[in-house]
Amino acid sequence: MFYIVIVALGVAAARQFSWFGVFAISTILAVAMGVEGALHDRTLLKVLHRDWEVIVTFQSAYVAHIVWDVYGPRLMARLGW
Repeated sequence: MFYIVIVALGVAAARQFSWFGVFAISTILAVAMGVEGALHDRTLLKVLHRDWEVIVTFQSAYVAHIVWDVYGPRLMARLGW
């Protein structure tokens, strides 16, 4: 469920922010995950792994949304929708 929320944030950010803004937001999310991990006494490797997953998920959603905006109408027209 957490990754669905991250993907939704990435799609929403694609509408409002530039690539730099998306990088800043994903970095803030990763730092928040790191702080949360430190509070729960997780190892540094586990925290960094989760941070990497958050950054990749968020930025992948951003890129996928941009690609859909560019190629989606042509694809849908080709499929007859």
